[in-house]
Amino acid sequence: MNTNLYLAADHISVSFGERKLFGLERLRIYEGDRIGLVGLNGSGKTTLLRLLSGSLQPDEGSVKCFCAPFFFRQFAFAAECSASPEALSRFGVVSLQEQHIVSGGEAERLRLAELFSVDRVFLLLDEPTSSLDRDGIRLLDERLRSVQTIVLVSHDRMLLNHQCNRILEIEQGVITEYDGNYDDYALQKQRAKARAITEYEQYTEEINRLKNVYQKKKEKARQLSLKPHGMSSSEAKVREFSASHRSPSSKSQMLERSARNIQQRMDHMEVKEKPREPPVIRPDFQLTDPPRNKIILQAEHLSFAYPNGKIIFDDAAFQLPRGSRTAVLGPNGAGKTTLFRLIRQGDLIRSVPKARLGFFHQDMSGLKEKETVLESVMRESVQKEGVARSILARLLFSARDISKPVYVLSGGEKIRLCFARLFSGAANVIILDEPTNFLDIPSVEALENLFSEYEGTMLFASHDEAFVNAVATERLVISNHKITPL
Repeated sequence: MNTNLYLAADHISVSFGERKLFGLERLRIYEGDRIGLVGLNGSGKTTLLRLLSGSLQPDEGSVKCFCAPFFFRQFAFAAECSASPEALSRFGVVSLQEQHIVSGGEAERLRLAELFSVDRVFLLLDEPTSSLDRDGIRLLDERLRSVQTIVLVSHDRMLLNHQCNRILEIEQGVITEYDGNYDDYALQKQRAKARAITEYEQYTEEINRLKNVYQKKKEKARQLSLKPHGMSSSEAKVREFSASHRSPSSKSQMLERSARNIQQRMDHMEVKEKPREPPVIRPDFQLTDPPRNKIILQAEHLSFAYPNGKIIFDDAAFQLPRGSRTAVLGPNGAGKTTLFRLIRQGDLIRSVPKARLGFFHQDMSGLKEKETVLESVMRESVQKEGVARSILARLLFSARDISKPVYVLSGGEKIRLCFARLFSGAANVIILDEPTNFLDIPSVEALENLFSEYEGTMLFASHDEAFVNAVATERLVISNHKITPL
């Protein structure tokens, strides 16, 4: 059992204006704890890290640190890099230290090299895999093993599985702790949902049974309270008081009391809410007029270089089979984004005549700020409104959310809206460049479910290994200016 206490938090409450963000009764972090922090975008993960680091004070409660943690912030770029030569070499960024312009992935590697230039005992990390390619994520994974105690916010489930022995989930303002890594947490959530479904079914069955008994007793009591047909009121009174057995009136009263007891039982039963289930309505893919060709898109003898002389493709070739969900793999700078641009231009890479290409844009240029969420989807939808609403629900938009104007949405919500527009639109071939960037894990998992059911042809690039494993039916690797099936 761990004995060195690093941090103690008690009776924490944090609010923004009148909205309570989350509450936390008790948290203890000991030496050797490796905690993953999960929850929807906006649930308060970064805020909790700030509390634990001491850079933010709670509205209520206390946070006591007995071992000062180092807080690795998201999107925090230093003016100068003071990383050690060894760390720069390990993260493959020796040549970048003096450069003024670097890519997002290169900047993140520089920051990580600086982080691991000093021995750390307690790290708070906010999305350290942002913009990293697979090699960068693997390097981070290896280096984190040398740190004894961490609290990690990441949308990369593989990293959470490799690194964590506890999970903290923030959901609807409540922080719940689970033992194990991310897969253990997901299994516990799945089992809890199964129990909730069983309890709801048992509750519904018992309520319906009691209601049936209640109605029968009430009806029988009503019938007993009526005088027999053809009997006068005076005769009914004589019958009531002269009966040698229990009178109809007393039987009626007994049944009424029994019915009231049943009603009280129903009133005092613990109400079980029906667990939310994702909608089952699926788009009618035939409305996109899909092509029937075996190969939807292909390139032969593909060569391309930028004006500065940098060669991206040299006599490369590939094919995209109909109905495939193909992942394009390769390190940052290999040419994935360039490949998607060439597909869009249509000069060097051919698609069949009936192919309608739909592209996911990180800049979200297709959105109109003053439209509502539903109006934005329906503007180019070939599906019925009910189907569009179902797609939005599966992408975690509530009935209330779809009436919101686009300009009030967060970045993650706008990304999910772009996907809803793609899946309800006329495209039958979808091209996506890093679709999971800046999405939280629930959004990524919702996307996985929707992508896995897609009936069209899909080409996508992603550094999220778990996402690729869940969605891809084919893989292409860009390496040495070639495109090779894996």
